Amino acid sequence: FWLNHRCFQACRQAMATPCVRSPFLWLLVTVFLSCYSCVVADVAGSCASDGRGPRCRHLDLPRVIVGCWQLVERHADREKAVETLLAYASEGFTTFDTADIYGPSESILGDFRRRWVASQSDSKPLRFFTKYVTEDTGARSADQINSQSLRNLGVEALDMVQFHFWRLASDGSDTAFLSAGKQLMRLKNEGKIGHLSGCNMDAVNLKAMVDDGMEIEANQVQYSLLDRRPEHKLLEYCREQRIKLTIFGVVAGGLLSDSFVGLSKGEAQRRLDSVSRRMYWSSLQRWTQDWGLFQQLLQTLRRVGQRHTPALTVAAVASAWALRQLDELGAGGALIIGVRDAGHLKEHKLLLEGKASLTLEDMQEIAAILEKGSAPKGDVWHQERGWA
Repeated sequence: FWLNHRCFQACRQAMATPCVRSPFLWLLVTVFLSCYSCVVADVAGSCASDGRGPRCRHLDLPRVIVGCWQLVERHADREKAVETLLAYASEGFTTFDTADIYGPSESILGDFRRRWVASQSDSKPLRFFTKYVTEDTGARSADQINSQSLRNLGVEALDMVQFHFWRLASDGSDTAFLSAGKQLMRLKNEGKIGHLSGCNMDAVNLKAMVDDGMEIEANQVQYSLLDRRPEHKLLEYCREQRIKLTIFGVVAGGLLSDSFVGLSKGEAQRRLDSVSRRMYWSSLQRWTQDWGLFQQLLQTLRRVGQRHTPALTVAAVASAWALRQLDELGAGGALIIGVRDAGHLKEHKLLLEGKASLTLEDMQEIAAILEKGSAPKGDVWHQERGWA
């Protein structure tokens, strides 16, 4: 407002000069001020205040980010992995999630990026969100991992770095991680990182980073029908601070899919054939150990999906539920959907384009089933850190 007022006063002074006084110039000035006011209002609307002045969030996210953890788990053949990524990019997917600890994932994405740029030079730029996973607080480690990621991806700056620190305290009393955060801020100020995000950060420690001046625009966490821990504290804080959530595990490694509808518990356990699926099984056990209740949930998701045109799969309904929750309870965000191949590409594109959304009636029907299981306990990663 102050800047807009100063611009207006300067324009008035200029218009008072006889050599520039004309109705046409007045019209140009009026249009300029109107447009400028809109820009100021838009920026103000994207800012949150922490008592020290406005802090703006400018991170633009698609509804779906392609997760590349499973590329490591499923593809010994790099060429097949690159072909999968090219298929997704051809259908409009532009944002990909990886990490410095995901084996060859970053370098596979680097190969993919080079192939894509060579064949599609006029297409929308690709974005790669990687991570800094550490318990080292020094500059040397941060610089080394940053350089490694830049080299692997073949870029001059990392689009976003998601910060995971192994050693935290549930009450925020261990503040060593803030020193590591300062190293990421330094790299951001040097132009080597575009945006910063938390990764598996609970509300207490996320707030500590924000209060310490770290420019956090997102937080990557697990969130699904089976793991609703972000609803405990995190979503509310992120709504207040305009911090978006990028969420993984939304279909629980395939547990929330049509392939598990009607299975016995024994049959389902024999299908726990991946690290991720075994991890998400523990989330299911925390919500309920009643296999019949889990089957009720799957049947409900299938029934909801069949009411839509085109019909939605169980996994698509679970994903659409999570997106609506992010919008209604938090500050919005995106799904990180892990891919092994292009088998679910058409389904994922519906989510990307916003063509798989749920009604209030759908949400209420799903909520009625969720209430029969255990309410979420503790914040994100409390269980994994041994705090719960």
